[in-house]
Amino acid sequence: MDAISERVQEAKKLRAIYEYDIPEPLANGIVSIGIVKLTSAEELMAAKRSHNDSHRLAYELALQSLAEVNGQKVSIADGSADVAFRDMDPQVRQLVLQAYADQHIPETGSINAFRSSRRVKA
Repeated sequence: MDAISERVQEAKKLRAIYEYDIPEPLANGIVSIGIVKLTSAEELMAAKRSHNDSHRLAYELALQSLAEVNGQKVSIADGSADVAFRDMDPQVRQLVLQAYADQHIPETGSINAFRSSRRVKA
């Protein structure tokens, strides 16, 4: 593991983990997931792994944010997050993507307020 990955994993230990329960019909061995909000360094690492593929970027960002599966820590650094994500049912992977979006994308009202606050200065 390189120095940057070690720092990223250490930082993950100090952050809030947002837990989500997997609904019963989809809970095929995975009953809960936990994600963290990404730092700019983590977003950049995910972007580099995506190799300019926008579909891959969404996958990599969600994967980077995955911190727990069934209450057990998972990590990009040791490959456990990759294994967990790969082995998930496709619908559960989509729920992880949704959890990432819930924590990282502003609500529509916030976006509209931001856009309407625009001012022009000369």
